Amino acid sequence: MNVRNTDLRKQEEPSSSLKDNSSLKKYFGTDGIRGIPNKTLTENIVTNVCASVEKTLNPESIALISDTRESSEIICEWISKGFTEKVEILNYGILPSGSMPILLNELNHDMGIIISASHNPSEYNGIKLIDKNGSKLSDDIEILIEETMAEIQLPKKCSTVKDSQLGYEKYKDFLESINDVDFSQFNLVIDSANGAAFKIIGDMVPEGNSEKITHIANQPNGNNINEKSGATDTQNLIDVMERGQLGASFDGDADRLIMIDENKKIANGDVIIALLASYFSKIKELDNESVVSTVMSNYGFKIAMKNNQFNLIETPVGDKYVAEAMKKHDAVLGGEQSGHIIFSKYLPVGDGLVTFLLVLKALNYFNTTLENFRKEHIHEYPQKLINIELDETLNKEELEFINQIAFDLSNKRNLDGRYLIRNSGTEPLLRVLVEAKNNSEMESFLEELLNKINSYLN
Repeated sequence: MNVRNTDLRKQEEPSSSLKDNSSLKKYFGTDGIRGIPNKTLTENIVTNVCASVEKTLNPESIALISDTRESSEIICEWISKGFTEKVEILNYGILPSGSMPILLNELNHDMGIIISASHNPSEYNGIKLIDKNGSKLSDDIEILIEETMAEIQLPKKCSTVKDSQLGYEKYKDFLESINDVDFSQFNLVIDSANGAAFKIIGDMVPEGNSEKITHIANQPNGNNINEKSGATDTQNLIDVMERGQLGASFDGDADRLIMIDENKKIANGDVIIALLASYFSKIKELDNESVVSTVMSNYGFKIAMKNNQFNLIETPVGDKYVAEAMKKHDAVLGGEQSGHIIFSKYLPVGDGLVTFLLVLKALNYFNTTLENFRKEHIHEYPQKLINIELDETLNKEELEFINQIAFDLSNKRNLDGRYLIRNSGTEPLLRVLVEAKNNSEMESFLEELLNKINSYLN
């Protein structure tokens, strides 16, 4: 059985709103613009993008937040140089990116800018542009902004940035409005990745109130965000945990969540979505019984969705594409294996802290542990994702050639599983995903495939 072209979920047609158009863009990736400040992310890029945003979208008031990177201050300065003095910019400081829709709605801004490189290492940073409704800009608008940059002149009198603490209070009030979790029922270890969640999660789940709550990686210094911590590097969390504890791990801007179950096994977005889909279905809040996921989802996840008679819709990689598909299909739940989970009745974007609260609510509702839920509801195919570092992103022809190599190999070996090979949307990396019904088949296929790919690249 060859499962490369998934047959258990509805495939999105490549429409203008859902097609991954990242190859048509020079600066914007799948999640904003990222790079190394003063190297691949320059003042010229940021200021010209912002000037183009003003000409294209004409905002009068902008909300600004950031994660804990040291370089955020200089990027904030670059942003102000791109806008004219007519534009008001309020900086609400260090906040999870999921807070932005709350700030826009409660404080009446026209758009938002998030200074963050999410899960990337501390030397990276970037900007994400958010529309008035709290959603990431569409590919079409990002392309228009880039096209307009060619005719942009920077303002002679630029905007200034004002600081405000009001955003923190608004976001905290929002979280408290949905936080009815009895934390005494859980023995938790929480990893904040030395990132944007470090303070708000401590206020929401105080360590001092229970011996069953432990916080780690919650001492940011500007240069340790995501360092041996967070949703993309859970080994330290696993090492700290004891059998029977439940782990929660955020990434740098806290828009994603990865759980560690009571058997110290990683529970990624597939497991979390399966849990939340079952929960929302039971409480009659899973509209149309529909769930949206991306091509990265595990084949075992697809089977679990089918067994529960959920309508599963697939999109390209990127939570913005998940959000767009959710709107198109009137689905309230969607997400990625990486831990971006969107529940649109609360927010139009992913928020790791909201996901965290919902996971605990679901476990309380089913009176179960995360370990037991996954044993009973989802059998994940062994899967491995390898990132191959590149000098520059592969072009379309090179990527097609590598996929042909994988296709020929999978036919030769009659792979019981699938592969997925794609360029990263945020870094010069080639992402190679392989999964198979058993671990030995997966490892063997992956080893031979990587050898063939490296031979081609070299």
